[in-house]
Amino acid sequence: MSLFDSISRTVKGLLNDAADSVQDPSRDARQIVRELDESIGKAENSLIEIQAQVATQQSKRDVAADKAKKYEDGAKRALQGGDEALAREALAAQANAEQERDALSAELSTLEPSVDHLKQQIDEMRQRRNDLNSRSNVLQAKQQIAEAKDVAATALGGIGGRNLSEDFQKMEDKVNLSNARADARLNSADTKSGKALDDKLAALNRGPSVDDRLEALKKQMNPPAQ
Repeated sequence: MSLFDSISRTVKGLLNDAADSVQDPSRDARQIVRELDESIGKAENSLIEIQAQVATQQSKRDVAADKAKKYEDGAKRALQGGDEALAREALAAQANAEQERDALSAELSTLEPSVDHLKQQIDEMRQRRNDLNSRSNVLQAKQQIAEAKDVAATALGGIGGRNLSEDFQKMEDKVNLSNARADARLNSADTKSGKALDDKLAALNRGPSVDDRLEALKKQMNPPAQ
């Protein structure tokens, strides 16, 4: 392996390790939900715009239909009045109004299904968003539990990896050894200072013990028969 390949692999490994260390599944899930909210917002704005266009076109179509009916009625009245020229003019206006009405109706026939389809898509996106949001909350809870378990496992692993009983026994042995050394130093100091000898000599001058005194008192009170 060339030096360049070795360095390249090392750099890639460091970058992957860094990416793994900063990855947060629950945070990424929440970001997905936020991005969906943004997309839904844009789709809803588009829906509002299309609905406004549909409403405008519907209004224009209704106006054109009213004009066609009005000119039709006018042509009838003109014929009844014997004014054929006026009737022709009214019928021409009726034809133009009907043409406008039909054109607007054709345009609406393409816009209205688009509105319904977009509404359905937004509803589906919102349902998906709610589902992902619920899953995000569950994922966050699971991640927190996993992190708590990891902390507990690390703590317990640190305890379980040591022989606590043996550690305590070593500490007790150390304290006992310290006490024994202190007693030995005291005994040595007593011996060197003559205190041990003085204690022995003092014991000789203490007089009779309680038991000795009791036996003497018994003999005094119950002298042997002559």
